[in-house]
Amino acid sequence: MRPSRQTSFRNTGAGHGADVQIECRVIVSRRGASSPSEFARAVETYRFDGSTIEPADLARAQTSGAGLLVLGELHGVYETPSVVYTLIAEIEARAVAFEWSHEEMDESVQRFLQHGSFDFEQLWAALPASAEFFCGDGRITAGHFALLRRLSEEGRLDQVIVFDRLDHPAPTQDRFLRDREMAKRLLREWDANSPLLVLTGAFHAQLPAPEGETMAMHLARRQPELLTAMLDDTSGQCWSRGALEDVSGPMPAAPITLSVAMATPATVPGLQIS
Repeated sequence: MRPSRQTSFRNTGAGHGADVQIECRVIVSRRGASSPSEFARAVETYRFDGSTIEPADLARAQTSGAGLLVLGELHGVYETPSVVYTLIAEIEARAVAFEWSHEEMDESVQRFLQHGSFDFEQLWAALPASAEFFCGDGRITAGHFALLRRLSEEGRLDQVIVFDRLDHPAPTQDRFLRDREMAKRLLREWDANSPLLVLTGAFHAQLPAPEGETMAMHLARRQPELLTAMLDDTSGQCWSRGALEDVSGPMPAAPITLSVAMATPATVPGLQIS
């Protein structure tokens, strides 16, 4: 689990920009599904509530000549995957990318693309208790897996990219090393024949940023026509870094803003400690 944010923005992933190692807390809470079967039920029962997007925002989202839209989010919001589904359907994206560590998640994601299902029993058995998968920081939720399943069932999914990585063994003072590495992996893995939606913490989606170079800025250097958007949760709570957090406060500016009137906490994978 990575450290808390260092800016006045909401919990947008800003703290994740620093490569500082801290202990991963195992999530045992009412928001954590503590077994594979419990998490599978949360995926099965996830609600896609027919999110709507303002026509003007949708029109802008459809103009990316790069075939690449970077969507900044507040981690751990239940409603986010539903909005992402609507956006993917409207802009006819065929690929999706998540801020998940490729070391832990890539094998399972690629197996899903081949077979159309996730083996949660295998994930729980294969990953150690210290895995980021169990940290409950909101980047991985039941809704994300429900989104992938629905896109696959509807024949809308050609590629899934997991573009983050685990913390380096030796901490570094380069706060933006991770952003460079995420951008590099995205560009290396992306099949540009498939229009791509990238979901990431809002800090990494800033274009430009007040300081340093975010992932979106690195991507724009290679894909000048890419677009960025922000999910703006106007009220409510999220589940992030192992705790409930209020979603109030400013989000970074972006050409496109997609509003969620009331945010509720997502369900994250966790472990039951006996």
